[in-house]
Formats: sequence, structure tokens, C-alpha cells
Amino acid sequence: MIKMKFYNEVSPLLKRYIRHYWHVNSKGTDFYGENILLPMDHVDLIMSIKGDTVYNNGRDCHPERIHFHGIRKKSVKVTQRGKLLSIGISFTPWGFYFFIQQPMSQFVNKTINLSDINYSLWKDLSDRLERFDGLGLSEFVTSIEKSLIKHLNPTEKEHNECRTIEEFLSVKDINVMEFCKSHQISLRKLERIFEKYIGISPKRFKEVIRFEESSKDVLYNNESSLTDISYKHGFYDQSHFGKVFKNYTNYSPRHFQSDKPALKSHINYNYEQDKH
Repeated sequence: MIKMKFYNEVSPLLKRYIRHYWHVNSKGTDFYGENILLPMDHVDLIMSIKGDTVYNNGRDCHPERIHFHGIRKKSVKVTQRGKLLSIGISFTPWGFYFFIQQPMSQFVNKTINLSDINYSLWKDLSDRLERFDGLGLSEFVTSIEKSLIKHLNPTEKEHNECRTIEEFLSVKDINVMEFCKSHQISLRKLERIFEKYIGISPKRFKEVIRFEESSKDVLYNNESSLTDISYKHGFYDQSHFGKVFKNYTNYSPRHFQSDKPALKSHINYNYEQDKH
């Protein structure tokens, strides 16, 4: 079992862009696992210190130790070996764009080395990663936040565009055309904003969010039936839910529950703050 600890104290200068930080540790024991990473509503920047990780989304990918995943439309296989130790940054849905200043649409379903996209930020984070030993998570976070703030230079136009994304996501049941009409924005403009900051269309992004929420219930809600879960998340029936779920995971919801292929099924989560 892998242990994951979250650190939720984010600098006020970064709160618009970063949700939290996390720390993964196999506690000095060798780990081996072949699992899948599920689609999520955000980008994680991963800084691997120990262990070997290989991703496969049709072909093997051996990334550098600082890398990220674009928004995924399907699950990706991940194989991990060794004594695992890594630090991660979970961004808000639009947040990662501000640190690379490149359209997120080019990274959909891909694993990317940060050094290929923003060499300066990669160098800063790499130098700080070398000094991780001996630091508590909170001290290390304070250190890397200095690099992140240095590379942050948002414009008012960018903030306005991201406020549009926030407003769209804040209304759960509104469809895209209703939103465009009520906010006096064209469909194409809204799609361009989403493709720039998130990578996929607003409609598809809401589908990813719905899948992510429903997959958590399939994993952790043992009190509800799959039929109840499907209706709870707005699927027509269990058959529709199963079809969508299999499209994202290659598993039916029932086999997903029993086989536990998701990496998060093998993680012991700790939501306490770092005390060092």
C-alpha cells in the first residue's frame, strides 16, 4: 500500500491556480504495481524522487522525474517499481496553463516532461528537489512556491477568461448553449477558452467531471447500488452508466469494483496537514 499525504496550505498568491500539494511514499519498502490512472478534472505536476514509473497510453513512456499529464479522455496504464517517493502539485482546472503559457489542448492524453515546455521553471524546481532531504513537506512547499510565484505573470484578460470557466462550472445542470445565451458569449469563444486553459471542450470537460465523481462512488460508496449511483450522477439508466464508464476505463462498473484496477484503490490517503 502506498501512503499519500496532502498539504492544503497554499500561498494566497497561488490559490487561484493551485488546489493543494501531495506527498507519496512507500515508506522505504519496495512496491510493484500495474494499475490505471483515471481521468481527472485537473493537471498534476509530478516530481519523482525515488522509484521507477512507466506510463502506457498505447506505448510506453518513461518520463523525466518532473513531468505532468494533460487532461485525459481515457485511463492510462501506470507501472511503478521500487521505493517510491514523490511530490505533486494539483492545480485548479485552469491553473497549470499560467505556468507554461501554452494551449493545454496540445497536451490532451499525453505525458509531458516539464523541461520540454518550461525549461526555466524545470531548472528551478529541479534545484529545489535536490535539497528535499531533511525538509518537512511544509518547508519544501514553501521553497517551491517561491519558484512558482516567480514564473507567474497573469494578465487581466486571462483572469477574465478563467472567471468564465468558473462561472460555467459553478452551475451543475446548465447546458452549454443555455450558458452561452445567458452570458452573451458565442459557443466557439467558450470552446476556445476551454481548449486554451483546460484542453477540451466545455461539454466534454463536464463529462470528465461527472465520470470522476461517479468513479469515486463506485470505488468508495459501498452502501449504494450501481443503479443508485448511475441515477445520482445523471445517467439515463445503469446500461448508459456502464457504457460511459467502460469508455473511460475499459472496465464495467462492477468489474471495476471487484478488480480494483485504479491506482487510487491502492493508496492510503492522509488528509492531515504536515506538522514539521
